[in-house]
Amino acid sequence: MIAPSSSADQPLPQPGLNPLSAAPADSDLDRRKKLALAVVLFSMAALVIVAVTGALITGAGRLSFGRLIALLVAAAVYVAWSLHGTRQAVQFALRHHQATAGPAWPPEPHIRSALYLCLQFAIAELIVWLAGPAGILGLLWLVFLPPIGQSIMRLRWPGIAAVSLLSIAMHTLNVAWWHGTPALTQALPGFSIAVLFTLGLTHIAVSAERARGEVERLAGELSDANTKLREYALQVEELAATRERNRVAREIHDGLGHCLTVVHVQLEAARTTFELNPARAIEALGKAQALTHAGLQEIRRSVAALRVSPLHNRPLAEAIGQLAAESRAAGLETEIQVLGQARAVSPQVELTLYRAVQEGLTNCRKHSQSNHARLQLDYQNPAAVRMTLSDDGVGASNTTDGFGLLGLRERALLLGGRLSIQTAPGQGFTLELEVPA
Repeated sequence: MIAPSSSADQPLPQPGLNPLSAAPADSDLDRRKKLALAVVLFSMAALVIVAVTGALITGAGRLSFGRLIALLVAAAVYVAWSLHGTRQAVQFALRHHQATAGPAWPPEPHIRSALYLCLQFAIAELIVWLAGPAGILGLLWLVFLPPIGQSIMRLRWPGIAAVSLLSIAMHTLNVAWWHGTPALTQALPGFSIAVLFTLGLTHIAVSAERARGEVERLAGELSDANTKLREYALQVEELAATRERNRVAREIHDGLGHCLTVVHVQLEAARTTFELNPARAIEALGKAQALTHAGLQEIRRSVAALRVSPLHNRPLAEAIGQLAAESRAAGLETEIQVLGQARAVSPQVELTLYRAVQEGLTNCRKHSQSNHARLQLDYQNPAAVRMTLSDDGVGASNTTDGFGLLGLRERALLLGGRLSIQTAPGQGFTLELEVPA
């Protein structure tokens, strides 16, 4: 038998079709399946009709009117009961449009299947008994074959073997009862061959159908997996975009923010000393102008290539030395100390150390009111590099991270490092960053 197609075989809805009023039209494959299934169901019903018709022809004149009516009723009940056992397949074959449906033979408990087949055998035996001795040697033995085919759909091989042996046993007893044991040599071999033929043909059909159902199930799982992969891809894309936005925000804050802070300090120095020391004021304005120009270049580089690094073609020591020089020019005496032998580290680690120094010195100038800052780079641990920046300023009681410190924490976490802050009112401010290297 052919099972109804799964959702993997369903065609796409036609434009303008109301899904609440009609299901999508059948595909060519669905129509072929339904045609084959209708042929199988019609053949099963025709098998019983032919068998009963043959019994009526051979037993014409020997059956009473009441027995004849009972035989016809029993045959109709047998056909109805057989169709009831394959009702899922019947419903699928009768649909004009594709709709969600289960397999042609849904899995059922073995006890229920055994009871169903026992009742089917009982109706078949009633048909044979009503037909009398003439029917069993004609075509009436065909009524014992449908239960064998349905047992393959419902039971495992021990149950299938039991149903097949029961069919042979019932046919043997009927022949021996009505015609004696000598008639068995003529009737039993042909019936046994019919049983084997039914077993083989039904097994091939059922195996093919179950294989097709497994393919459809796997296709459905693959479709679900593809849908989830698309969702995950969108999430990854969104996450990557979010990380890139955060990175750009850090770069703008750490680069442009640093430049603007120094410009502000230089302009404030120029305003303060303009009347008393015009030469120094002009020098401060020149530095502010140079830093403004550097800030503009930083913005242009960020716009042109978001991945441009301030360490491009420049060693870390030189870049940090320039930051220290800028701080000294702004009035903050900055001392640099290197512990251990400086070594090459990854570009990501270098940039993180540079941004930490830049952010720390910027905070010192803006908030600490200190005169001296000490910067220490520690290479003594072969697995990590530690940067410590401390000042002798006013300190703070609130250690809540600003955006710059938040960006540094994100950089440290991305590298598997850590950022710590130590401060208290009147005890200065210490920033410590340790990253694997």
